[in-house]
Amino acid sequence: MVGVAIAVSGWAWQGRLTLVPAWRFAAGALGLVGLALAVGIVRPQHRFELAMMLFGACLSWVGTFGSPYLLPWGVTAGMVALFRPQRDALLLLLPLMGWGGAVLGGGALLSGTLGGAVLGLLAVRVRRARNLLVAGVVSGGAAAAGALATWPVAGWVGLGAAALSGVASIAVIAALLPFVERAIGRTSHLTLAELLSPSYPLLERLRLEAPGTYYHARDVAALAEGGARALGGDPLLAAVGGLYHDTGKLMRPRFFAENQNGKNPHDQLSPTMSKVILSSHVKDGIELGRQYGLRGDVLNHVITHHGTGVMHAFSKRAADLGLSEDEFRYDSPLPDTKEAAVVMLADAVEAYARGRDREDLADIVDRVIADRCEDGQLDRAPLTLADLPGLRRAFVEVLQGLAHRRAEGFPPPE
Repeated sequence: MVGVAIAVSGWAWQGRLTLVPAWRFAAGALGLVGLALAVGIVRPQHRFELAMMLFGACLSWVGTFGSPYLLPWGVTAGMVALFRPQRDALLLLLPLMGWGGAVLGGGALLSGTLGGAVLGLLAVRVRRARNLLVAGVVSGGAAAAGALATWPVAGWVGLGAAALSGVASIAVIAALLPFVERAIGRTSHLTLAELLSPSYPLLERLRLEAPGTYYHARDVAALAEGGARALGGDPLLAAVGGLYHDTGKLMRPRFFAENQNGKNPHDQLSPTMSKVILSSHVKDGIELGRQYGLRGDVLNHVITHHGTGVMHAFSKRAADLGLSEDEFRYDSPLPDTKEAAVVMLADAVEAYARGRDREDLADIVDRVIADRCEDGQLDRAPLTLADLPGLRRAFVEVLQGLAHRRAEGFPPPE
């Protein structure tokens, strides 16, 4: 009988380690599984969030073998906040609260919710590994405050377990983050911030071997960040996408105008051969990106930044040979996210606006946006006509900053 009772019961902390009737575990588990099935069927793109929610519930159950106040709900909220909007991370605490309330009791529920919510709020702003540790300490402090509010029940063991829960959550996140990024093909905000560093190996190669492309990409990143922010997208992802979109030019840097110094090798080639060389930088960029550990969401900007656009310089030369414009189009997917669409537009805007007068910048932005819309390059992007005025303003503001005038009053060089 004792064996049967243990088999249908679970461990929990109620002043001491005790057995809790299985129906309480079953009620929480059924709620979690039911929600997972419902959301997984209706919104299968949220499977990552669901997996983290169920993982958080499993960790909570493991924690009951020591103290229910060692609730690592910060793993769920913090991990999701590194990839998704903050709201999504915090909403995942609701089903965990239902499970915890049924299984662990009100004191642990309060402590775990406070710790998880604080880590979810802070993790979305983390840009350095040491800041993640600080977020874990603060999360543990919030959880400890919740345990202190239920002091007669929590006791010293519960208080200590709650304080450790934040750091424990950070340790789990740090250990799992590379595997999660690889599994879902997305880049966390923490890794995106690292990719912005000029010392990142691929970016350092671009700066040293193709400096013209590097400075072009840097300006594209600034434009893309401003544009994504205006559209309510992810400005950090857009900035990184803009910074790495042309890394494929590393394979043949001298064939691209920004890296040339007077001599243009295309003058000695047929337009068809020039088209093959230029279009290859997309494929080369994907291969280089994979070699240097870039994930799918960043590589998407490499793949889509030209879409099926026309190489006008070569199509005009080929017109005399009887070749049509369509033979000089890139063969790449169209952008299908806000960030990818912004990077495509920013790439063209920067190229056309370089060296132009400030008075011409607004007109250049309008012409680029209109041309890409008319050519169908934005057909798959989640943009509306109402989005375009805000995007235009953002581009013009960034271009005005990039094209600042030289300070007056300095004598000319002798």
